[in-house]
Amino acid sequence: MTSADSPSRWSRARLTWSRLTTPRSDGLPNWRVLLAGPALLLVLGVALVLTGLNGSSSAAMRSEISSSPDPDLVAGAPVMIRTDEWNVQTVWAIAQAQQGLPDVNESFIGGMDATVPQDLPRADWSVAFRPHLLGFLFLDIDRAVALKWWLPALGLLAAGYCFAVTLLPRRPVLAAGLSLAFYLSPLLHWWFLQTTLWPPAWGFVVLTTVVWCLRARSWRPRIAWSAALAYLTPVMAMGIYVPFIQPVALVAALGGAGLAISAVRDGLGWRETLRRLSPVAAAGVAGAAVVLVWLGGRRATIDAFLSTTYPGDRSFPSGQGGVDWLVWTFSSSFARALKQGEWYGTNQSEASTFFLAGLFLLPVVAWLTVQRSRAHERLPWLALGGAAAMVLVFAFQYVPGWDTVARIMLFDQVLPNRLRMGLGFASIVVVVALARDLSHERRPGWVVCAIGPVAYLGSQILIAAQVRDAFPGTLAAAQYWKVLAVLGALALLLLARAHLAAGVSLLLVVGAVTTYDVNPLYRGVFDLRETPMSQAIVTLDGEEPAATWVGVGGRLPTALLLESGVTGFNGFQGAPSEEMWSLIDPDDQFEDEWNRLAGVSWTAGPGEPVVANPAPDQILVTFDGCSTFAQENVDFVLSDSSVSLDPSCLAPVESFDVASGSLTIWEVIPAA
Repeated sequence: MTSADSPSRWSRARLTWSRLTTPRSDGLPNWRVLLAGPALLLVLGVALVLTGLNGSSSAAMRSEISSSPDPDLVAGAPVMIRTDEWNVQTVWAIAQAQQGLPDVNESFIGGMDATVPQDLPRADWSVAFRPHLLGFLFLDIDRAVALKWWLPALGLLAAGYCFAVTLLPRRPVLAAGLSLAFYLSPLLHWWFLQTTLWPPAWGFVVLTTVVWCLRARSWRPRIAWSAALAYLTPVMAMGIYVPFIQPVALVAALGGAGLAISAVRDGLGWRETLRRLSPVAAAGVAGAAVVLVWLGGRRATIDAFLSTTYPGDRSFPSGQGGVDWLVWTFSSSFARALKQGEWYGTNQSEASTFFLAGLFLLPVVAWLTVQRSRAHERLPWLALGGAAAMVLVFAFQYVPGWDTVARIMLFDQVLPNRLRMGLGFASIVVVVALARDLSHERRPGWVVCAIGPVAYLGSQILIAAQVRDAFPGTLAAAQYWKVLAVLGALALLLLARAHLAAGVSLLLVVGAVTTYDVNPLYRGVFDLRETPMSQAIVTLDGEEPAATWVGVGGRLPTALLLESGVTGFNGFQGAPSEEMWSLIDPDDQFEDEWNRLAGVSWTAGPGEPVVANPAPDQILVTFDGCSTFAQENVDFVLSDSSVSLDPSCLAPVESFDVASGSLTIWEVIPAA
């Protein structure tokens, strides 16, 4: 090969790449480019599901049973703070599988709606709009859990890619990097659930659909994207977790409005713009209709859930933000500290955040706005829509006195720390918009470009000083925070100067370092039904089909009873079962304590049940085998060695030695 051959081959490769990525005549990506990202993710998803690999922390239960090395733990370690995943959703999913995927789970006396709010796998029509649960209908439990884990994440990556490549049709690799950079955000990984991941995926699809409807000359892609949006709307909404839905919807609405204004300014006209957006509106109506039909069939459950003491129909006022919220929101460089425990006085999930690159690039957005205004060109309305969403979030946190408007916008339904979802989503929208609008020919000077990086470095230094004063010693847990801060600032500078590939590469480095080991890599799921304890429970329950159970002690007795599929008084409840609590508390003496979304557990205590709340989402009830409640309503008890039960009215059936001590099955016998 001569030296002249190499440039020739390089030129041919560039020509081939240019031909493959040539946009359509309307400036949108060709279908080959548009589908490349989702196709690769599909292949990856199939491989992950077939191998059963996932990030569940279900092995946290295994440590209580066995001290031997876990052969299914591929990498990392179970994350104990993720109890919403491994101690609630995964346990309930296995309980559903054990009971045959019913609409009403019978683990509680009186049953519990399997769809609200736990989003359990089931076999009713609504599961068609819960694609992550479809695996429970035809796959074994290991692969079903893998599908449940990965599908929302891969859906988010695919949606983010489609949005970015729609605006950057010649740069699919950059679009993939932008989507992955957003996915590698600490908040998404510390809250890795379908209720967290589907809302931003839906938000990306909203914006993508708006762009295609406004710009596509053929009706086919408009209908295709609108159909995708119509489907994803109930997929997102059936999670019914407003605190993550509202912030994304706000950004999608303002970003969509910005895209519509851009179309008008480009000469499309308001009437034609609205006509082209009619499929988007139709998709929203169709999706909302599905959700309303679904909710209509669960009106009693929804009403009961909203009438609970916690969370109930809560409402947050405006202007309640403080220094702590700012520290958590801007602590992206300190994310490694979350692996060691709390950060600035709260747990890892509540303290997690995004690297808000788009927020620190707002000086560039302002510069671009001024430049285009002076040149009488269309303003960067998409970026301005994202910026407006960020302003509203900060206004709700720090500007009091506009509660009526805030309630109309549903801000009052969002917990303060969940507002960061809106900031993170708006941030990536701004970054993608700037990646489209900036170039080496049109970019701000060094002074404007330096404002964001300097502000970011300053924020990290101030946070370090604040943490050092308020929580001495905590800062040492934030590994590499100085390096991450410098890399983040450099990424901002590169993006502002339109060095997009280099800037996005640094975003990926920062994201990978802060999230790579948040969740473990696990093969399958730790299934308690395979343990001798569960098998003994199932055998006893089969001999007495109408038997009822109580688990006393830590979390293991409760999980064993649930996954074994027996009926009793333990578990994480949604809307409280009136039948069950009428047996425990017939005079409603403790209604404020048990009428809540919370986990129900038991401890030893004399006399009739006494109900308490160690935390707002925890219900702890005392148990005495000789009480009237136990004598009339309980057949078997499963206890661990953390409690000492009065054996006067209990007969031991079988005991098991486990790593955490011992487990004993008791039969309730008549009082002397």
